[in-house]
Amino acid sequence: MLINRKLKKIGEMAKLSSPLSMYIARHSWATIARDNNIAISVISEALGHNNETNTRIYLAGIRTGEVCKANRKIIRVLLRN
Repeated sequence: MLINRKLKKIGEMAKLSSPLSMYIARHSWATIARDNNIAISVISEALGHNNETNTRIYLAGIRTGEVCKANRKIIRVLLRN
């Protein structure tokens, strides 16, 4: 997909540690929107979801990712001690 190739190139130019893709861009947008109190209905429409339940599930998965990231940080701290 052309957009993913272009996003990957942008990610490389920005020296991101992970390849940038449409999936990452959508998750990033949804996370920023949620964290800035954008209504679930607006996020749902922007993502093209059929209903807000799908959006809530999608956003819950993002929170799980953040929890995993936090756990990895804590484990690294513990392993240093």
